[in-house]
Amino acid sequence: MQKAKQKPILRGWSHQAMFFISLGACSLLIAKSANTTQYISTIIYSLGLLMMLGVSAFYHRIHWEPRARDLLGRLDHSAIYVMIAGTCTPITLLVLNGESGSTFLISIWSVAAIGILKSIFFPNLPEKLSAVIYLIPGYMVLPYVSELIPKLGMTNISLLIAGGILYTIGAIFYGLKKPGRYAKWFGYHELFHLFVCVAATLHFMIIYSIVG
Repeated sequence: MQKAKQKPILRGWSHQAMFFISLGACSLLIAKSANTTQYISTIIYSLGLLMMLGVSAFYHRIHWEPRARDLLGRLDHSAIYVMIAGTCTPITLLVLNGESGSTFLISIWSVAAIGILKSIFFPNLPEKLSAVIYLIPGYMVLPYVSELIPKLGMTNISLLIAGGILYTIGAIFYGLKKPGRYAKWFGYHELFHLFVCVAATLHFMIIYSIVG
């Protein structure tokens, strides 16, 4: 059996902390919901975010036996797609209207489903390729930006773009496995996690502003 590589000591700590912060923040978000559509969209979003952070922390904080590590690794990568689609869901249901909203919602969850299947059945793709695939569903929002600008406002659009840029930078570090590929404390993967945490915070701010 393959021996587990030694993880940096801080692997998973940021997502563990962010999970508990998000648990409180998402509770406030759901409580702020004013109607059924808002409740549904914020619950889906919250479950996606908490799943991604929780599975990531559970997977990365512990040194697992090979079989458990393989299973949790597949779940960890799958949860990323759930989080991405979940983040887009409130924006779609609460901001985009009619055909645009329906098209985007179906498209984003379809791509997420493909990503989940990829993570389950083809978990060993090169990390550079995986990093690119992670970005595809997030950038599917670009054709709708012109429609979102008058509805979200420039502040939220700026947060949306900034979050996307941070996710992209994090994915680049993840794909390149730099810096600190063999770091004892903090390496490229920890840096990727930090970028994810900050980007997720920016997108939470958007969703919180459109609920209620």
